[in-house]
Amino acid sequence: MIQLQNVQVTYRHRRRPSLRNFNLAIRPGEFVLLTGKSGCGKTTVTRLINGLIPHFFDADLQGEIAVGALNTKTASLRDLARQAGSVFQDPRSQFFTLHVRSEIAFPSENYGIAPDIMQVRISRTAQELELAELLSKSIFALSSGEKQKVAVASVYALEPDMYVLDEPSANLDADGSVQLRAVLKVLKSKGCTVIIAEHRLGYLQGLADRVIFLEDGQLQADFSGQKFFARPDSWFRERGLQPPASGAPPPAAGRRMAAAVPFLQAANISFAYQRDQPVLHAVSLTAGRGEVTGIMGQNGVGKSTLLRILMGLEKAGSGTICLAGRALGRRERRQRSFYVMQDVDYQLFAPSVWEELLLGGPASPDREAQAEYCLRFFELDDYRECHPAALSGGQKQRLAVALAWMSRAELVFFDEPTSGLDGDNMDKVSRLIRALARQGRCIFVITHDAAFAAATCDTILLMGADGILTGRPEQAGI
Repeated sequence: MIQLQNVQVTYRHRRRPSLRNFNLAIRPGEFVLLTGKSGCGKTTVTRLINGLIPHFFDADLQGEIAVGALNTKTASLRDLARQAGSVFQDPRSQFFTLHVRSEIAFPSENYGIAPDIMQVRISRTAQELELAELLSKSIFALSSGEKQKVAVASVYALEPDMYVLDEPSANLDADGSVQLRAVLKVLKSKGCTVIIAEHRLGYLQGLADRVIFLEDGQLQADFSGQKFFARPDSWFRERGLQPPASGAPPPAAGRRMAAAVPFLQAANISFAYQRDQPVLHAVSLTAGRGEVTGIMGQNGVGKSTLLRILMGLEKAGSGTICLAGRALGRRERRQRSFYVMQDVDYQLFAPSVWEELLLGGPASPDREAQAEYCLRFFELDDYRECHPAALSGGQKQRLAVALAWMSRAELVFFDEPTSGLDGDNMDKVSRLIRALARQGRCIFVITHDAAFAAATCDTILLMGADGILTGRPEQAGI
């Protein structure tokens, strides 16, 4: 049994509590989905259950939290982790070894489990989670879906009573989400307690027994899974959520067609990390000022590699890249580019959100006015003095996209900009990218979200083993 009673949590440097007067009881064997807009408090709930609050995150905690027989305030993280296994949004943040077998073994080794018992558990885990073919692989050779699968497996081998997952599908493509659902289905079939915080809802239909809807740090509704997923699409949109089975929205009004004269031209781009393993072969594309080009395809087909080559972070094995009809080297392309990474932690440097927005250029009244606008538009005003590392995943993503707005770059590259965002903020990011395009910038967006691509992009590059297909969003089948 998990019990949260009269809980209030206020993070350091935050003006408002992240949870207020929060009460929740979860029975053994329940599959519970926590959802709501970005910043509503669902990640905070997961941190209370696995003990990261108060043992890791600096926050003022009031109320009582019990996980099984353990009081999370007094129990050690070691004991809590044995009771409640955690899987995070980015599985790389919890990997410690180089190979899958050793990664699955690592938590068991830390608890001193005998080697013969540990090997039996690894074999059973590989069989039950269907990852035997991955055991001999390097962690770095796995797709995003496979990495998430291994993260669950490393916890599964410890045989905890409950699993706590924080937006595990945020960086997964459709195939990865299918793999994740299959793993969660195994956990449910074995009677495990599962608590999962999510924005992406569709893959959890038929799995969740209960859905807890949070708003502004409070529990607003407690649904059965069946009643929640039966609600109309309008209900989800009114609350800033993406409907579980939403189709592609119509193209944005006033969308601009591709420029008659391309601004960026790439011809016959090839690349390989190893000589006998090509990632890109003879790729050619064009993009105009004011145009948003979406790049889609399964994990591992070279989408991020293509972006890094276009902006000059990687050197192509062959081919040429021209801007405004002139061939440019990597250094010149880097100087004219801005990149929003998939893992935005790597590009946040300042001690506060406000200073982060001002970091990339000289101080001026105009720049400060732009920063004030970004704080309001992305609902970050309450966090202006907050350290970026203390923001939620969705808030960090919104800050990184705001930095692209603040830059003067002609080329802007987004790698999964909607990762961790709810439907409301996804729409804001889409509108911001369209606003950047109206400024005459040339924009590329990697995304797995078909509805977002249809609302945002003028052209879709669909990458696969047979090369690139180019067309309008509706022609790409989304």
